[in-house]
Amino acid sequence: MNFRRSDLLIFIFFIAMTIFVFRLVELQLIEHRKYQEEVEKITTRTLKLPAERGKILDRNGEPLAWDSRYHVIHKKVAHFSDTARNELLDVFSEETDPEKTLKRLEVSGEIILHLTPDKFYKAKNITEITITDESVRRYSENMGVSHVVGYINTEGIPQRGVEKQYDYLLSGKPGEKVLLVDSLGREILTKSKLPPKKGVDIQITIDASLSSEIYAIFKEIGQPGAAVVMSNNGEILALVSYPSYNPNLFSHGISEKDWQRLKLDPQAPLLNRAISPYSPGSVIKPFISMVALKAGISPDATLSCNGSYQFKDSEGRTLSVFRDWYLYGHGIVDLKKAITVSCNVYFYQLGLQLHIDTLSKFAHRWRIFERTGIDLPEETAGIFPDPAWKLKNYGEQWYPGDTILSSIGQGYVLATPLEIARMTAIIANRGKDVIPHLLPGLSQTSTVVELPAENWDILIDAMRKVISKKGKSPADEGTAYHAFAGFKYEVAGKTGTAETSSTPHSWFTGFSPVNDPKVIVTVFVENGGYGSTVAAPIARKILEFYYKENLSE
Repeated sequence: MNFRRSDLLIFIFFIAMTIFVFRLVELQLIEHRKYQEEVEKITTRTLKLPAERGKILDRNGEPLAWDSRYHVIHKKVAHFSDTARNELLDVFSEETDPEKTLKRLEVSGEIILHLTPDKFYKAKNITEITITDESVRRYSENMGVSHVVGYINTEGIPQRGVEKQYDYLLSGKPGEKVLLVDSLGREILTKSKLPPKKGVDIQITIDASLSSEIYAIFKEIGQPGAAVVMSNNGEILALVSYPSYNPNLFSHGISEKDWQRLKLDPQAPLLNRAISPYSPGSVIKPFISMVALKAGISPDATLSCNGSYQFKDSEGRTLSVFRDWYLYGHGIVDLKKAITVSCNVYFYQLGLQLHIDTLSKFAHRWRIFERTGIDLPEETAGIFPDPAWKLKNYGEQWYPGDTILSSIGQGYVLATPLEIARMTAIIANRGKDVIPHLLPGLSQTSTVVELPAENWDILIDAMRKVISKKGKSPADEGTAYHAFAGFKYEVAGKTGTAETSSTPHSWFTGFSPVNDPKVIVTVFVENGGYGSTVAAPIARKILEFYYKENLSE
């Protein structure tokens, strides 16, 4: 059978058409979805919409941290066209000098502005620039709150303080915007938009004005230290560490020079001293007294203080001599007087009588030297040592001299200013514990120290006399009498001077009013000197400001 050439051409035509139709069906029906997705990928943009972070406010509504929006404009060409110049001048019309703003952009290639939504939309359609909508975290210039608030770094990661502790509330939830764009990448229309959810605004218990005042007091003396001001229910009114830092340095992108300056500063401004442990000295004597009263030791028992205590062995040989801070001695001393005049000789012997195991047992039971549970991530625990602790950490046995020193807050004993404030609050509340806190509504109380009412009367009256008892000499005068002489409001407290290798640490802790406590104040001055002449006067200034602010309450 013979095929003509025309038949062959028709056959080839039909084969070609069959292949074409099949391919067309494949493209239109079978692979349509695949190619449609690829086209959409080319013409679709998905933008993440960052959520506005919640504000941090002080107890009176003063902003301590907030988000600030701004726009960054980048020049994409070497020289702007006349059309672009006119469009940019329209965008910059609300600036003080639009021509000058345009010149800055032409010279530097980048400027930062705060544009209205309308101006921002117009700028986005100018092809010779790129514009981004950015957000930066801003902070109060009040250095007294910096350690409490913390900061967000340039990567948006919360560091320290309330920013880190309550990030889950502050951060909000990001949104998403899906756009159709043309071949030049310009927006044609919005396909879908899921708006971001703003973070929760947090109003903390801190009093910004009080914190600022305290910081100014420390700045005036120029010595590192810390102060805690707390309501009797545990609300933190001020938690100041001096020196401090400006958190805006971190949120804006800290320079290497500024970072090295902060890191190498001998006064350690990055350290939060309010929640860091130091040798507390005599401010722990009320704790030793509570243990003695709990153990049934009579507060009326007396001894004679001649200015030193000779520790002797079983054969009566003097092994070591421990001096009192007042070399002439305090004479006949009972528990109440020992607290009032801060007699070391009395507490040396009281500690030996109680034994280190008893002191350590109640330190742990009452959690005096442990983390307070404040809602801050950086809190460090203090130390009340015992034989097992010393063996583990130093590989050495415990000596009676260790007990003697521990009884006056020396040796291995360490406490944070916040721990001392909590101890003071337990006394002010007659045995009821509070958890220091920054977020309102977290107040919790529970009885941790159970003592008869008459024992609380003895302890609190002794601390009242620390402030109010005038004497003929330091032998019988309250150690903070001169610091508070003429003060209008009743205060109960305790001074402390903790010996170091250089100048002693200076301490004061107390509460006011005495019979109906409202506020606890603890002051620590690193290498500041005597508690009676440095920390106590600072505490008075703090209380003066507190009462000035709260007279109407």
